[in-house]
Amino acid sequence: MMGCRFKRATAATAIALLLALLPACYAGGGGVAAATVHAAALDDDGGCPDGVVQVSQVNAGSLPSGIPSYSVTITNTCLGCTVRDVHVSCGEFASTELVDPGSFQRLAYGDCLVKGGGPIGPGETVSFEYSNSFIYSMGVVSVSCGDI
Repeated sequence: MMGCRFKRATAATAIALLLALLPACYAGGGGVAAATVHAAALDDDGGCPDGVVQVSQVNAGSLPSGIPSYSVTITNTCLGCTVRDVHVSCGEFASTELVDPGSFQRLAYGDCLVKGGGPIGPGETVSFEYSNSFIYSMGVVSVSCGDI
């Protein structure tokens, strides 16, 4: 069975993951969501380990019009697996500024797709900003997992 097997992380991989998480720490001085690095095998059902994809949001200030802006970071925390088909709960997600649909796209109420469903490599981060009068609650709903 192919799985998300542990592969020794090089120092460069660990540093790249930490650097990917740094922008969330300093964007607008908002809260920081911690990410757990996974090196586990696929779970008993053949799916990804719990929490393999982390979503964090911070306040990114305001647009000149005064509308609040938010910075979102979606990270594959598994150092030995690639994830794809990542769906995020997103309510009635909308932004006053265009969000690249290749990064994040609302498909239906409560269903947003990350990176067009394409692969997100080990430690890779997908980031984007949106603006709206309030922050949207976001969490991973489903994800497919496999070897690198």
